[in-house]
Amino acid sequence: MANADHPYGLRSLGFTIEGGCPLVEEFNKLVGYGTAIFPGDAVNQVASGDIEVSATPGTTDYSGVALNYGAASTATTHQVIISPGCLFTIQDNNDVDGFASADRGLNADIELNAGDATKLLSGHELDESSLNTTVTLDLHCHDKLNVPDNAYGANCRVVVTFNKHRMALDQVGV
Repeated sequence: MANADHPYGLRSLGFTIEGGCPLVEEFNKLVGYGTAIFPGDAVNQVASGDIEVSATPGTTDYSGVALNYGAASTATTHQVIISPGCLFTIQDNNDVDGFASADRGLNADIELNAGDATKLLSGHELDESSLNTTVTLDLHCHDKLNVPDNAYGANCRVVVTFNKHRMALDQVGV
């Protein structure tokens, strides 16, 4: 059976790679920020301490993943999963041939697609064309999500952790 193409951003599995529960903190989005934040969006903290979603894949240290919606150009408060070791699932964007068993353990960037304003779902996907051994990419790909309706190939749901995270122990200058 082929995987459905329904991007949803990053969805927590409810635990960290260390075995504990992920931590959640509250952040604000400024009224002047003209982009909506959707549940499942990878967010980054700006100099003011507020969050946004306009990161540059491969170069931004993410602060975590938003759990609630905030309309564009509206001041909103967001619950954000901030644990660097939190395990998430994300759909691959099928740029090449889909996520394969040979891709386990590789790294990839996030493709920051706009969310769906009707369903209030993130459009973020795993950028399959960026899969590489380079540790400076956004995400580390563990394996496909092991559920009956998910298979290797196009639009595979992949279990990932952040490589580039503001709260990770190996980050400097934050």
